[in-house]
Amino acid sequence: MSVLAAGPAPANLPPDLAALHAQAFPMLPRALIERAAAYGEEMSAEPGRVLLNSGDREAAFYILLQGYAEALEADAGGAMRSLLVHRDGEFTGSLDLFTDRPNAVTVRANTPSRLLRLSRAALETLILAERSLAEIILRAFMLRRIGYLRRRPYGGAILRSVAGSAQEDPVMDLAVIGGGPAGLAAAAYAASEGLQTLLVGGSLSCGDAPGLDVLKGLPGTITGLCEGPLLRRAQDQSKRFGAHVLPLRTVSRFDGGCYPYRVWLDDGRLVEARSLIVATGMQGDAETVTDQANTAWLDGWLDTDDQGCVHTGRAAAGSMQARDYESSQPGVFAVGAARAGSVKHVLASIAEGAAAVRVVHRFLDASAH
Repeated sequence: MSVLAAGPAPANLPPDLAALHAQAFPMLPRALIERAAAYGEEMSAEPGRVLLNSGDREAAFYILLQGYAEALEADAGGAMRSLLVHRDGEFTGSLDLFTDRPNAVTVRANTPSRLLRLSRAALETLILAERSLAEIILRAFMLRRIGYLRRRPYGGAILRSVAGSAQEDPVMDLAVIGGGPAGLAAAAYAASEGLQTLLVGGSLSCGDAPGLDVLKGLPGTITGLCEGPLLRRAQDQSKRFGAHVLPLRTVSRFDGGCYPYRVWLDDGRLVEARSLIVATGMQGDAETVTDQANTAWLDGWLDTDDQGCVHTGRAAAGSMQARDYESSQPGVFAVGAARAGSVKHVLASIAEGAAAVRVVHRFLDASAH
């Protein structure tokens, strides 16, 4: 596999993937780097110095000021192979920085380099304080995960439901309802990890999607994450992983009385799924945020609080054995603002969306037996 320069897109990429590459690996302008400098510390690195170790949980965010930094991954035999090279003005990292997942790759300096280093806590502070930087960084992290550039820069994953079959299974492994930060993170992780995934993005209205403007006004929320164009790019790229994205559709009804579960879309289509993640957020507008979760479409099937937020884990009625993020209905999970007791800001939502996918895997594995 050739090494990707994480700046200009490789010459052989079609235009749509070249545009995706440019947004996944943007070069920060000097003015934004200067603003980021207030949150970190400048450092030097000699060639070969390891900045991040694969498997470690101690993580940091680096902006290349001068030089080159290479991301590497161990192959099946344990040998390190190069995945991509970051250059001046670019930054390392992925959504894993906001989760409890260990580092997926090793990053090391390739040349004598100068870098700006931000700890995980400092990056979180920057994200919440610097909107223009936050939108660039979070968009890049989301697209990197959707593209899953670690292993196969623009290849596909093996799907749980269709492996060894020439025909797609009409029942989805996972339906993610809601296209905000929590839903996007959940769908990106699920699809890249081999689950046949559907993201219904319009249930959490973003950008040019009609309906409720549920993101504005929530502390720490970045509305640029969910613009319609991003969801459309996600739709194009995620098909390579068996994911399907409906950016402007909403869910009108849920039936928890059968399995696989059924959800009806606003255009009358029926979707069947073995598991479900509810990530539909809270109802509100730019001026105020109302005190109701966007969960009326659940038709009372799940245990909720008086705001409509979904109880999960042991707080869910009759679910003393429920998994983390799991509702009173086995295999139905809630993340982000729609989950009772959640922290209502973008970083917490991303972390919950990513973490819930691990629990979905456990549920599907258990139900398969």
